[in-house]
Amino acid sequence: MAKKPIKPIYLFYGDQADRILEARDEIVRALLPEEEARGENLTEYYPTAKANTFSLASALDEIAGDLATVSFLPEAPKCVVVMNPAELLGKSGGRRKAADKESRQEQRLVHWITHNLPATGQHMVLLAFEDEADMREVRMSAPLFKAIMQVGTCTAFKDKPAFFKIEDALVARRPSALIAAVRDLWKPSKGDASVYSSVVRTLRYLIQANIARERRLRDDPALLADLFPGAAQQNLFKASPHTQRRYLARPVYRTRDLLDAYCGVLQVYRALRPRPDDIYVPDALGLLEETLMRLMTSPRPGR
Repeated sequence: MAKKPIKPIYLFYGDQADRILEARDEIVRALLPEEEARGENLTEYYPTAKANTFSLASALDEIAGDLATVSFLPEAPKCVVVMNPAELLGKSGGRRKAADKESRQEQRLVHWITHNLPATGQHMVLLAFEDEADMREVRMSAPLFKAIMQVGTCTAFKDKPAFFKIEDALVARRPSALIAAVRDLWKPSKGDASVYSSVVRTLRYLIQANIARERRLRDDPALLADLFPGAAQQNLFKASPHTQRRYLARPVYRTRDLLDAYCGVLQVYRALRPRPDDIYVPDALGLLEETLMRLMTSPRPGR
């Protein structure tokens, strides 16, 4: 099998940390086959303990200087590994002057990667670990991502988002898969809202599908418009044809059990957003799991 062409820069990203690290080890061994070379010519940069990302632009002078120096080992290139570059995962913001400064730094970084790095004969490996619950994802519109695509290679190691896992498990009545997906995404003040929204949307679509099926409304747009929300994101019949077919194919739960679950999820919302005068606030995750398991174990339609 022919070897893959060597590139100046590589990006491995996604939410599958083990596969990203395996890809990192594989490419480092390919670039620096000798163990001595890996010890001498490999430099790694990580975020600080208080940060999730590392500013590649801020460290550019140090990195460029390192890669510009001649290797002590004959014919052995140098390699820099950077974890979680802020220019891919971070968000610009703050005052206008700060944003302008960030933009100039990023432009300088992009120019160095596309023009200077290839000429050095050295290599850079970027690792970006995404976290759906923390809303930390690689921005493919970022100038850095486009620069890497221009002179290097980007490889994604991504699992199906937990949102779709929740929907899949609810529609297919797979309890263990549902609870695993919920726990995978749930994080207080961050992922919990995503889980709640995913469950509510799925329950809403299941209820609307049952109503439309029971009242034979699928071919009556006027009645559908009267009964269901006008907002596209809340209306099954304004979703994609694929989504409509999926929910309308067959009944999955009885309507009364879906309504009970919907009311149960409302209690989850109250646990997530307690009022100042609430004497006791139940655990929101435990309450959600109890509600979902009650729905999952309810009698199937027609029984």
